[in-house]
Amino acid sequence: MKSHLHTLLLASCCVLSALAARAEDYPIAFDRDANRTRTDRILNGIVLNGNAFQVTKPMKMYHDLSGETFYARPGDLVSPSLAFSGKWMNTYIYIDKNGNGTFDVSMPDSRGGLSEDNELVSFSGLTLPDGAFNSLGEPTNLSYVQAPTFRLPTNMEPGRYMMRIKIDWDDINPAGRTDEANGIIKNGGAILDIHLEVLGQEGYKKGCYSMTFGDEFDGEDGTQPDPLKWQRSVRRASTWNRYISNSQDVVFINQGHLVCRALPNPDQTADAVPMLTGSVETRDLFSFTYGYVEARLKTTAHRGNFPAFWMMPQPPTDGWPRGGEIDIFEAIDAQNTAFHTLHSHWINTLGNRNNPKYSFNESVTQGEWHIFAARWTEDLITFYVDGNAVGSYAKSQKQSDLEQGQWPFLHDFYLILNQSVGDGSWAKAPDTSFTYETRFDWVHVFQKDAPTGLKDLNDLKDFKDSWYTLDGRKLQARPTAPGVYIHARRKVAIQ
Repeated sequence: MKSHLHTLLLASCCVLSALAARAEDYPIAFDRDANRTRTDRILNGIVLNGNAFQVTKPMKMYHDLSGETFYARPGDLVSPSLAFSGKWMNTYIYIDKNGNGTFDVSMPDSRGGLSEDNELVSFSGLTLPDGAFNSLGEPTNLSYVQAPTFRLPTNMEPGRYMMRIKIDWDDINPAGRTDEANGIIKNGGAILDIHLEVLGQEGYKKGCYSMTFGDEFDGEDGTQPDPLKWQRSVRRASTWNRYISNSQDVVFINQGHLVCRALPNPDQTADAVPMLTGSVETRDLFSFTYGYVEARLKTTAHRGNFPAFWMMPQPPTDGWPRGGEIDIFEAIDAQNTAFHTLHSHWINTLGNRNNPKYSFNESVTQGEWHIFAARWTEDLITFYVDGNAVGSYAKSQKQSDLEQGQWPFLHDFYLILNQSVGDGSWAKAPDTSFTYETRFDWVHVFQKDAPTGLKDLNDLKDFKDSWYTLDGRKLQARPTAPGVYIHARRKVAIQ
């Protein structure tokens, strides 16, 4: 009996010791139940590669989402987008790569560079010896909260890892800044913990979004965007494309950005238009049905400005507006407003502009970087600005509405990035002495993984030359985004 009691006591002590050790894992610098002290800076959730995770108690400082999981594969780009109100804060993202219950952090180099073994994997701003930079090495004034895209190590072992997202001010301590002047509580920061599950290249999880298209625009300065992904748009008679040019002065790569410009035409004798504008698109190269699409961009506010990040139906189509149009971002003139709009026969021809509401807008500062996105499902399109949902358009439940073109958003659309100028109808007429510019930092498309679902791979056509997704959807070209595809009756992993 004594021996049995002793065994129980030892077992209890071991359990208590284990619990105590676990309680010390991933420490934070404040009480986990602490309420925030200011209401102008609130974390509502985070979107990771199209997967949205919402917090349940926004007025808390700490958010334990470790019961939820974000799935990715080795080598994947991870695109974070915070739903956070307020600015003049910075975001830091950590991954416990060695599973030791803490985030082992070392200082970046003098311009923000991170070594592969650093468990700080992304940050939006930090004061360093050469100035203030983000983890991409871009200078910053420490006002921007959205952390840059980062890539998981290609040799990362499949398994489960803790990931932390910290909103703080100019401090890499994963537990939070503690000094009296700029402590994390006083500044209205937050900490969110969530699990990352790294899958094998063949791994599949229901509901996991994977990148099917992406471009970081990391080419050499002065070069053109990847011709396997983008082609120039064609000049036509519409406002947005009436001055489109193939000049390399209106579309080019610079400092890791795609630059699209509208500039005064230097030779109107050869081309009798006052302005030349730049536009690229993925028509005939990449198109998709349903997913999460996003771009990080900034534009120059000025009279006549008219840039856009949008989608049109991949031909063959019923023509405009029957085929539909999805405007993820537009801006006009010097207005600090982003517009998000849908077009269709139901909306434009029949005039159903509020049945349901078809357009939304959000206040932004046009000269600053923002992430604009849309989540497109079988029955809903939701627009986002910097991770915050700003409006949704739903598919009608009435067959009569659908027969009148209420929901044309059920087939492939392609992407368009352009810098145009107005004509006085919505955006004002252009200032023909001014050079307009929009910079695109990156563009991503994420779609839900699907099990193969094909009874026989021999049912697919054109095996020798064509590429397919795992659910049997034929692609227009060889894919460049990381993932697993079908080619020549084989599964092929592209990294």
